[in-house]
Amino acid sequence: MTSRQIAVMMRPMGTRQDAVDSKLQTWSRELPDLDLETEGVVARIQHLEKRLKRSMEETLAEFRLNYGEWVVLGALRSAGAPYRRSAGALAKILDLTSGAMTNRLDRMETAGLVRRVPDPDDRRGVQIEITEKGRQLWEDAVGIQAAKEQLVASALSSREKQQLNEFLRRLVLAFEDAAAERDSRSAA
Repeated sequence: MTSRQIAVMMRPMGTRQDAVDSKLQTWSRELPDLDLETEGVVARIQHLEKRLKRSMEETLAEFRLNYGEWVVLGALRSAGAPYRRSAGALAKILDLTSGAMTNRLDRMETAGLVRRVPDPDDRRGVQIEITEKGRQLWEDAVGIQAAKEQLVASALSSREKQQLNEFLRRLVLAFEDAAAERDSRSAA
């Protein structure tokens, strides 16, 4: 048995176990060379992502929005007044093809969430603008979801939230750096 396996097994008796702990115990038995601390981090991030995604889906369903629509509304809202972007800019932000973006915008325009307006800088161009209905729905959904997330975050102190954000930022940057490295190697 490795020291990592012993550490997992020898946690203080008063420590509550989460859903990942039982998986780690199984992995320590079945895969003795596995780095259980890393697996615990990854499994917990995946577990939280699944629960947060479910929470978001429930919130969006309350407002009769889907995730794709919510992201478009957020991209428009984050543009600042007058809350407009070109369809091409939205497609780039959302990593969608122009056809997929057009289809999504058509549905959203029919629902009254966005409208197409002439581009003031290009007579041939059109910009997508969030409507009052779209803005209100997005802001209401954000408010409800933020309240749900605050309940989750209440398990941590302010300092713990800061520390967790620092650790997660390092992980995100490590993934981004690795992706950039892969992209530069494949482009060469």
